[in-house]
Amino acid sequence: MEESETGQKNLVPVWIIEDDQYLNAIIKRTLEKQGFTCISFMSAKDVSDHLTKLTNDKINAIMLIDYLLGDSDAVKLLEKMKKMGFTVSFIVMTGQGNQNVAVELMKLGAMDYIVKEKDFIDKIVKVIRNVSEKLEVANKLEESKKQLKANAEKLRALNEEIILQKIAIESEKEKTDKLLQSILPHKIANELLEKGYTKPREYNSVSILFADVIGFSDLAKSNPSIELVKRLDNYFYIFDEIIEQYGLEKIKTIGDCYMCAGGIPEENPNSAIIAVIAGLKIQATALSLLDEYNENLPCFRLRLGIHSGPVVAGVVGKNKFAYDIWGDAVNVASRIVEAGEKDKVNISEKTYQLVKNYFIFSERGEIITKRNYPIKMYFVERLKPEYSVDDQGISPSKKLLKELNIKQGIKYY
Repeated sequence: MEESETGQKNLVPVWIIEDDQYLNAIIKRTLEKQGFTCISFMSAKDVSDHLTKLTNDKINAIMLIDYLLGDSDAVKLLEKMKKMGFTVSFIVMTGQGNQNVAVELMKLGAMDYIVKEKDFIDKIVKVIRNVSEKLEVANKLEESKKQLKANAEKLRALNEEIILQKIAIESEKEKTDKLLQSILPHKIANELLEKGYTKPREYNSVSILFADVIGFSDLAKSNPSIELVKRLDNYFYIFDEIIEQYGLEKIKTIGDCYMCAGGIPEENPNSAIIAVIAGLKIQATALSLLDEYNENLPCFRLRLGIHSGPVVAGVVGKNKFAYDIWGDAVNVASRIVEAGEKDKVNISEKTYQLVKNYFIFSERGEIITKRNYPIKMYFVERLKPEYSVDDQGISPSKKLLKELNIKQGIKYY
């Protein structure tokens, strides 16, 4: 196994499928300098010929494939591989303007996509390393499961070694716990470990928060995309810290949209109030970051929307677990954020009824959303003075924390 210039080891080879010989060579040379083992292919036919020589139907490699090839395209090649019985983890490269195609390929199983733009070679290294790390986590998780099963069988067969086998199982369980709990909520991860599966669950009242960057697509057209993505990552990192401190559960990010929820996986009758407090903090923090960035780049301004209602929550995926929520309340929450305004926390009538005693609002009346769907909305201006420790009405007082019976172990801003 070779070691990269940074000392990192690469376990997953990379197949480069690019019909531009010059570009293929540059990508190969760049990845090999980082410690990756690469195989180059100039056409779909070259790949097909190579596959006929393999005996294992699971390809132990990451396929970096250009969407348009001289003799085929990525979709046709992947369909052919599927018919041949092969499975592979793949990343798609597209030219500028083909992002919609890349998104469709993501739905077909692509682990990521890369747009061929200025300095995209450097992005390839980062994307492949991220995908490689995800595959390594999935492989380790699978190996841990197999080891747990093997140890359990030994316990049943070898009673005289029960103590030693129990120690081995506990050791493997601890490793698996850490892996799962880095991906899923602790309660869900523990259920998955104990039972081998987890069932979807209905919740009567969950508060869903969406926050998105206004005009991000337009910003990406006129500004260095790598810099914008770096900034977006920094914002989302800060949002992660805020919702963790307020006891909310991150669901996912969708492009420039951030989604989290309160009241799952543990039900909490005060989840709406906590979600609104977190929303105020997120908007205040975003505004405080405006002066920290290069003046040559435009600022990020957020729309933020919250709605409360029933959802179904559960784990989807086999090797790549994801905790997600479904229901009409999620759709309504997305309409709430779309109807919001910059720097504001926009909430629905349903959420308003749950939090009206604690905040000061601006009533907006009924707003017509997508499909001519009217929803009564409110802007949350601040916490009421008696529930806040600051003049802006952002941070909750000890009185409010006590009244809501919020865990004192959580660090609140």
